Amino acid sequence: MFVVLIECLLIVGVWWYFKLKGRRIAKAYTYLMIIKRTGATVDSANRIALSIDMFGANQLKPLTMLHVKEVFNGNKQALILKAKSQGFRG
Repeated sequence: MFVVLIECLLIVGVWWYFKLKGRRIAKAYTYLMIIKRTGATVDSANRIALSIDMFGANQLKPLTMLHVKEVFNGNKQALILKAKSQGFRG
């Protein structure tokens, strides 16, 4: 019984980790798209990007993955690093 409980907790933990990671990638993508706009500031772009919740991240997933594939050759970490180099705080 105890082993089953530990396994379930581990599975939920791994699932939650990947959900949070996907949310962070969606936030970084959003930040990069906003910061390109005329008049956008680092603070305003961060405020909008950091407001994305799990539902919003799921809605952005197809666009984000397409952008990662085309611009960063599928490297999600490169997207986050580029956003951080331009002021992303997520």
